Amino acid sequence: MALVHAKTTLLGKIARGEVPIGPFISSLDPASTDIFAQAGFDFVILDGEHGRMSRIEVENHVRAALLHGTIPFVRVLENSQTLIQSMLDVGAQGVFVPHVDTADDARRAVEATRYSPRGKRGMCPACFAGSYSMATWADATKAADENIMVIPIIESKKAVENIEEILAVDGIDVVNFGPGDLSADMGLDLNTELDKLTGQWRKVLKATRDAGKYVLAPRGFGYDEADIIMVEMELMILRRAAGEILADHRKTKS
Repeated sequence: MALVHAKTTLLGKIARGEVPIGPFISSLDPASTDIFAQAGFDFVILDGEHGRMSRIEVENHVRAALLHGTIPFVRVLENSQTLIQSMLDVGAQGVFVPHVDTADDARRAVEATRYSPRGKRGMCPACFAGSYSMATWADATKAADENIMVIPIIESKKAVENIEEILAVDGIDVVNFGPGDLSADMGLDLNTELDKLTGQWRKVLKATRDAGKYVLAPRGFGYDEADIIMVEMELMILRRAAGEILADHRKTKS
């Protein structure tokens, strides 16, 4: 099972003119990741914020992703050093960090993913990420520091206001524009007032272009200029497909 280096792989695809795409995964069964990885998606985002996964389930999903050369990311519950470290130890190749509102928030997240002296990630070769061996530890830490990605989720007015400073943090190559919580923070109805987020989107997009970095955004919201696309939760895809099949069946039988 080959390790997929997130930064090299993802940014390499963008450099070749591709637009990487991947879904959120919240099912406890790693078959969900296996299916999307087999289908050819570039990455999966294992949902540790709103989903139900423990570290054991995350590691099983990571194995399924890496089996097919798909990048396994985790959306963590909060910007916590110990929580981020725990997801990386079980093999995540990057973290989506919610509610990053300032450059200090971004720096704290990056430090949690880097080993000393670059950061504060704890040392442990006796885990999936460490290959259960001290023999390869030096190479493993170097590869992790160079390739583990920190992707801040920009989901508040304050984060948009501070986007230039967030992008200037060393170790931040991609930011995630999050219209859901951003709309709530602005007191908007996402279903009927999506257009009122256009100004925030344009500001984040311009900032990433000016910084020579990249922005990730959800599919279906009109953010077609995004460099990377995320797809809705796989359980929502299943729910929609189930409804479509049922509606088609009842239509043909009526």
